Amino acid sequence: MSDVILQQILTELQGMKSEIKDIKSDVRSLQSEFGTLKSEFGTLKTEFNTFKSEVVAELGTIKGDIVGIKEDIVGIKKDVVGIKEDVESIKEDTKLIPLIQQAVSEVNAEVVAGRDTLERIDRTLRGHDATLDILARRSIDHEAELKRLSASA
Repeated sequence: MSDVILQQILTELQGMKSEIKDIKSDVRSLQSEFGTLKSEFGTLKTEFNTFKSEVVAELGTIKGDIVGIKEDIVGIKKDVVGIKEDVESIKEDTKLIPLIQQAVSEVNAEVVAGRDTLERIDRTLRGHDATLDILARRSIDHEAELKRLSASA
């Protein structure tokens, strides 16, 4: 072979060597970025688990509150039954029916107000359900992203 061809081959090899160095540098950069992403993901995962624990604790509190509210409702129902019995007894014992009817109306207004409160609580609980659904979807999305990152690594 001639010197010119050998020189061309040498020049081509040096260019390839330079490209390989660039590729190695790019790979190191990608490895560093991947390490950073892994670290950030670990932080996100920790934060998510903390948030999840807080949500679970909050739900436990809410469930406890609901149990208490149900017990209060049972107590209110018993009180209403007692009031109704008292009203009947008063009707028999007295002829002050208009005054008694006014008292019954007031009790019914309290029952309606209690029902309104229960409806507000119910709406709030539905909002919590929606939040849990969103969190569950985020968790699924994060897991899918993790799998995608793991698969591409």
